[in-house]
Amino acid sequence: MKMYNSGKTLDRGFTLIELLVVIAIIAVLIALLLPAVQSAREAARRAQCTNNLKQLGLASHNYLSVHNTLPIGGYFNWAGQQTTWEKGVLVGLSQFIEQGNVFNAYNSLVRYTEPANTTVLAAKISALYCPSDPKISDPPAINYPPTFVNFLVGRTSYRGVSGPWTNPPIGPDPAAEPNYPAFKSNALGVIHLYSNTSIASISDGTSNTFLFGEGAYGKLNESDQSGFHWWMAGNYGDTIQNTMYPPNPKRTDVDDLYKNYNYPESTFLISASSNHPGGVNYAFCDGSVRFVKDSINSWPLDGTHQDAPSNVVQTILSPPYATFALKPGTSFGVYQALSTKAGGEVVSSDAY
Repeated sequence: MKMYNSGKTLDRGFTLIELLVVIAIIAVLIALLLPAVQSAREAARRAQCTNNLKQLGLASHNYLSVHNTLPIGGYFNWAGQQTTWEKGVLVGLSQFIEQGNVFNAYNSLVRYTEPANTTVLAAKISALYCPSDPKISDPPAINYPPTFVNFLVGRTSYRGVSGPWTNPPIGPDPAAEPNYPAFKSNALGVIHLYSNTSIASISDGTSNTFLFGEGAYGKLNESDQSGFHWWMAGNYGDTIQNTMYPPNPKRTDVDDLYKNYNYPESTFLISASSNHPGGVNYAFCDGSVRFVKDSINSWPLDGTHQDAPSNVVQTILSPPYATFALKPGTSFGVYQALSTKAGGEVVSSDAY
């Protein structure tokens, strides 16, 4: 019998093995590409954060041109309200970061928590938000009855640098306080309560002195994310931080050095922090912005459960007021040296 070929071939689909191979190849490609995409996105966020800090540096120099001083960290000026804070460093700078309407709406004759200022207090200013700080733009309302109930507060990812340590406020009239001279001289950084810093006073050099640093919202104190980062407040933890601990410290309190202040243990854990891998951005007094690694040289810690800086000694003036000093024969780490304006330290450009 003669056989004929129709010229047609049967369609052949993927076998199960071939399909699995294709899926595996796609999975490998995704695994290779996804970190690159995430890295590119973080690089863009970090660049935007750098730009925000540059704007704060430029605004500070514009403020300097008008007032002959770098912006004041904060103050309060009414009797009997030593735990209540007046406007902070970012209020004065707001007019120089294209927020003149916010600055003009602020009523400086009353506290920032008064009804006349609640709209300004709740303002969300994107220039104060690090893109890698996702919680900062939509924080929870404040609920501390009876004073604050569903109270809305705008926040900030950036804070002025007060130096290696933090001092409680002196008030209501700082000039009348017998401890004010000691308090004032113990503030070693550029931005702190009652600061009045001229460029001439920064003898360490503007390129060697911190101005503003990052503070990621809720990162160091996850249990209380509501109390800090108020953009208008002239308060430590809100718009002022220190360098007592290195960037992104792995701890939850600093009770040892601040046990005489009758504040919660976490109150003074106001080191720099960020969600950028490996470190934080800092604006320097010359207007430049540089990335400071978590591994930067810092002074030694004492190794106890409280892990306080072993180089530091505390002097109680009259509770809760105290000053801090280096112990004889010790010195600041590179990180702490960068936060002082006139410490005389020699810091190499490759030290961080």
